[in-house]
Amino acid sequence: MKTCQSCGLGIEDNNDLVSCFKYKTLNNSQEDKANCLYFIERIIEDGEILPPLQHLLLLEQELGKRKMKISINDGLRM
Repeated sequence: MKTCQSCGLGIEDNNDLVSCFKYKTLNNSQEDKANCLYFIERIIEDGEILPPLQHLLLLEQELGKRKMKISINDGLRM
């Protein structure tokens, strides 16, 4: 299940809350984020979890690729 606690953009706070690095909000750590566009599973490199900023950069790069594919395909249909 996609929860704020398992998101690479989540920064764990006190009282079972998670701060979202992208949206700057506090959410319940177990809140379901199945529809969140910016949800990304935590990535571990060399035994350490990547910082939220790196997760965000990777995700925005991936989202940019998707937009690029759509715009190129739409142009070819003419």
